[in-house]
Amino acid sequence: MVFFLAPSLIMALAFVFSLLAQRVPCVGDYLDEETLNRMQQREEYLQEQMTKLLLEIEEMEMARSRMGLQALLFALLPYWKIVSVLCLFVFLFWFMWKIHKKFRGVEDNSGVESSSSEEQQQEQQEQQEQEQQEQQEQQMQVVKVKAKDEFVFAEEFWPIHTHQEDGEQILSLLHHLIDICQHIAADTFYPVPAHTTGVGSVYEGWCPLVNKPVFCVVVPLLAPRGHTFHLDLGAPEELPARNSRVRVQLECTCGREQEMRMRCFLHASAAELRNQKSNVLRNLCTDSYLDVEKTAQWFQKLIRNAWKCRHSSTMRSLNVTQSKRSCRFRVTDVYKKIFLVEMLFGVQQDDTDIFLSSQETEVGTTPSTTWPQSCAVAEAKFFLLVAARAKERNFYIRYMQVCTYILAGLNFSVYELKTVLMHLLTAIPLEGWHRSYFLERIDDILRYLRCCVEEKHLGHFFIGNEDVPAEIILPQDFRESEPLNLFEHLEDPERHEQALQELEELQDRLLSLLIYGK
Repeated sequence: MVFFLAPSLIMALAFVFSLLAQRVPCVGDYLDEETLNRMQQREEYLQEQMTKLLLEIEEMEMARSRMGLQALLFALLPYWKIVSVLCLFVFLFWFMWKIHKKFRGVEDNSGVESSSSEEQQQEQQEQQEQEQQEQQEQQMQVVKVKAKDEFVFAEEFWPIHTHQEDGEQILSLLHHLIDICQHIAADTFYPVPAHTTGVGSVYEGWCPLVNKPVFCVVVPLLAPRGHTFHLDLGAPEELPARNSRVRVQLECTCGREQEMRMRCFLHASAAELRNQKSNVLRNLCTDSYLDVEKTAQWFQKLIRNAWKCRHSSTMRSLNVTQSKRSCRFRVTDVYKKIFLVEMLFGVQQDDTDIFLSSQETEVGTTPSTTWPQSCAVAEAKFFLLVAARAKERNFYIRYMQVCTYILAGLNFSVYELKTVLMHLLTAIPLEGWHRSYFLERIDDILRYLRCCVEEKHLGHFFIGNEDVPAEIILPQDFRESEPLNLFEHLEDPERHEQALQELEELQDRLLSLLIYGK
């Protein structure tokens, strides 16, 4: 490059120096006008030549740089195949890596999606339930507003028909009949009936409005003289005991024979007992166990005989109907009003409010020697205590009447609703059951029921419940036992789903009843 540029630079420098020499005037010389013109022309010419020379130099440098780049490209030309192959391999490696990363992400997400799909479904279900609950709360708020403005209150379209007077009249009649039965059985060795106790919806105060009331009572049976009733409660872990039985045993009456007007069954001779037979063991027992069906047949005859011996009363006729485990009959008064009465038999457990009852646990499947434990007397006693303490007499029974009305046709039992009500009556002060709190309390009942269904647990009121009033006397195992779950059957997913659906139906029926009165 020095070879090409040196001559041109030398020439340019020489030209510049010559130009400078011409422009510098000599001292003392005089320059005329013609000389100055020539010098100016020469100067312009030299400037043009210098500009031209500089342009040529630039063109030469550019050409030289192009030649160097071309030479470099020509030098790398033999290696283009290698470079292209390397680039191809790099591209293929990058493409395969992207595909592998994508499939690996799909596999990782498949496990996450499978594990999170159930959570998403559960979240969606909870969100739907929450939305439904919010809608129900909004509807209830609308009902409450209407109740304040124009709602015809419960006592106007739900008149209370407690049948209290009729129930007292029936109890009075049965009291008189039992007195006669006791007199008839006094000289026999049959069980002695005690005075009846009213149980069931009529005597608890919430008799359903759509049905004709049945006046249900429990007739306690006492062991005849010379005998004792021994209670076999069956499996100790089963409460209330369903397979309990009443074993009839003979007892020693030596030393009391004159007082009891009898010979001792255990120690008297056969000759002395020739005219003294144990009627209860011979006629009412099966394998020394008191038979419910035999007892019912005997008592039906006894009640007919007692009716014949009665004094004049307002009742005109009595018709006993056939029943295997109870005594059912119809009574007609002088005004031709018919009363349906059912008398259940019971053997009291010690001095408690729990009885072994003749009531069936399941229709047609209870053996004749089985006497299931019953809390019916304790339940009736509980409602009597509530009625005595409530300032507003009997208003709390409206809630049970309403619940029974909207419950028709569903799988929830009346006993389950009654259990919910009893729990709430002990949890909420009785002042809060005033008529002005009607909507709040009926809403509390359904909310409590919903919580029990969702948790699949509804505790039995008398078993393992510390809130049972002290006035109700329970066996020790009832108080010390773990709470009995009445919703144990909801562990079945299908039954649980059906119960949740029926809860929605209950809510809709309640709103329809409160808004439209039907």
